Amino acid sequence: MEEGRLSLKVEGMTCNHCASTVSGIIQQEGGADIHVDYLMGEANFNLNNSERLAKIIKRLESAGYPTVNADEINTSATGWNTIEKRFAFTLPFSLILFSHMFVPHDWWINNAWVQLALCLPVFATGVLHFGKSTFESIKSGNINMDLLILLGSTSAFFYSLYGAIVHGGTPEAHQFLFFETTSTIITLVLLGYVIEHRAVQKTTTILKDLFKSKPEKAKKLVQNGLNQDLEVVPSSSLQADDIILVNTGDRIPADGVLIHADLSLDESMLTGEADIMVRSKGDSVLSGSVVSDGNGTIKVTQAGNQSTIGQIIDLVKASRSDKPSVQKLADRISSWFVPTIVALASLAFLMNYFLLDAGATESLLRSIAVLVIACPCAMGLATPTAVSVGLGLAAKLGIIVKRASAFEEISSLNTIVFDKTGTLTTGDLNIVLDQVQEGFSMEQVWGMIRALEIRSNHPIANQLLQLTEGVSELPLEQIEEVKGKGMSGQWNGKTILFGTPEFTEQSPGVGDLCLVVDGQLAASLHVKDHLKEDANQVTRFLRSTGKTLMILSGDRKEKTEQTAQELGISEFKYRQLPEDKLRVISELKEKGKVGMIGDGINDSPSLAKADVGISIGNANALAAESAKAVILGEKMINLQRLFKISDRVVSTIKQNLFWAFAYNLVAIPLAALGYLDPMLAALSMAFSDVVVIGNSLRLRLVLGKQTT
Repeated sequence: MEEGRLSLKVEGMTCNHCASTVSGIIQQEGGADIHVDYLMGEANFNLNNSERLAKIIKRLESAGYPTVNADEINTSATGWNTIEKRFAFTLPFSLILFSHMFVPHDWWINNAWVQLALCLPVFATGVLHFGKSTFESIKSGNINMDLLILLGSTSAFFYSLYGAIVHGGTPEAHQFLFFETTSTIITLVLLGYVIEHRAVQKTTTILKDLFKSKPEKAKKLVQNGLNQDLEVVPSSSLQADDIILVNTGDRIPADGVLIHADLSLDESMLTGEADIMVRSKGDSVLSGSVVSDGNGTIKVTQAGNQSTIGQIIDLVKASRSDKPSVQKLADRISSWFVPTIVALASLAFLMNYFLLDAGATESLLRSIAVLVIACPCAMGLATPTAVSVGLGLAAKLGIIVKRASAFEEISSLNTIVFDKTGTLTTGDLNIVLDQVQEGFSMEQVWGMIRALEIRSNHPIANQLLQLTEGVSELPLEQIEEVKGKGMSGQWNGKTILFGTPEFTEQSPGVGDLCLVVDGQLAASLHVKDHLKEDANQVTRFLRSTGKTLMILSGDRKEKTEQTAQELGISEFKYRQLPEDKLRVISELKEKGKVGMIGDGINDSPSLAKADVGISIGNANALAAESAKAVILGEKMINLQRLFKISDRVVSTIKQNLFWAFAYNLVAIPLAALGYLDPMLAALSMAFSDVVVIGNSLRLRLVLGKQTT
């Protein structure tokens, strides 16, 4: 974690209002760039004055949110959290008190002072829990729903206390005694929080598994004279060029190069591909991979947050701070929710007392029911729970969604634009040297090609470099790359061109690539690429959803047309330079939402220009801002899975929000008219949250079947 950036584990947050209170406290104490994730129980923020940290922790704890530094947490620690302990404490008192409704009136439990004695511990617990939270929320400028519970339970308690003092021992007393209402409201709300907390944890299970895949320890080899000592060090302390040892069963703690022995690696956490990969000396290995067989040493190239698994975890965490537009609307409504409910509860009392002649007792109970039944939590949970499931499943498949709002954007796309080479095709090119012209040797031809292509980032350059491995480069000068066309340079005063026939001013039929020296053709090459095995399936799926497909390729017309025909794509453009692709995407955006699928190397401008850029098969794109989603594996099927996940996440969010709003629209009038008593209202409030969370958990089951 960078200097000044802190992470706290915060217990007791149950909804977006809790997160707002925590965020407000941190901000008031000097925190900046604050992100509070109540589902994961984390608060991340910048703090320049470290002395303020103790004040932040103290204020959070006084508000009912026990807090510890994330770095000091014992991940193996188990036990009940604060809310669970408080629920367990209040439950026996509430059960005994509630039982008075089922026994004769002359039993001891119907004595007003006995009921007061049973209610006091529960009421004190409620005031401690909801009162502190309410006070800090108001102090931080964010009124949370605990105010509603506090007002409801306190009203019932003091009304009952008045009845006990004024009418204790008289037949009229039972009309004023609602100690069991106070007790049951507090206990049921705490029960709701317990159920909600445990259910929410299930929506984040996959994300937590991902976060745990970053190893905490590493076995580092340290030179000690002529010997090497083995030290177990925190993986966060590793640096480039460190040498580490890995054994069977270990999770690789940093990106690096294998310098000794062969390893069989399980990279499924990174790519979603279950096949075991064999890596040999000189091969790159990625952090987060599991050594399924073998022992070896690795020279570190990237460690900590810069490693592949570090970047993935940081990106997934960052994506959770983003909100789809539908949730932003819900948040705005939710911010006014608590004051509105207090006003409605007051109106319900006045309406029942003055207009419906319900009497003071019944009017108060109906007002309390309105306070207790209202549930802004469900609105706050609607999006984060569904997004957590979507992000977790996507990451498990090797799909990194860099912004939570990308789900909504992907689901709304009208047109999908594909790059060809390395995206729809394998990029494993079969390159054949057709002919070397008289006056040039084979060594000169390959030497010029290698000298040029070693300075190119085009996908075909990698294939050419593999083909020319071991060949000596010719000493070329003034080497330049013309994007999408070819390379140029100088050799012994002669101009060297290597690229498309148009770029080298040769006839189109000469070859796919031409090497020209001072205007004279030196050699020509033919290039054959192959479709990815699942490209047809994915394009068929996208067409079936009503999306328009297009190919934008820098390749020749014949090859682009052939690929389009094989995939059933009617619209394609060839010989497209980066600026041409940008122009086409701009034109398409005037007609609807456009997604760009590319390999993330030479497609960065197009990925950034599109409404949604999706990079496939290139881990380097993790750090690039151009793509909103990155598919780490080479399989096209993960693109289909990403669209399925996005559609289901968005539909689940809409279902959750519909339930949250519909519940309140129906439940509040029923409570105001006396059809729901306060105890049933408290149970109903907890139930509404569980419905939303349960719907999000159902998403995990549905998507799990669709993505296998």
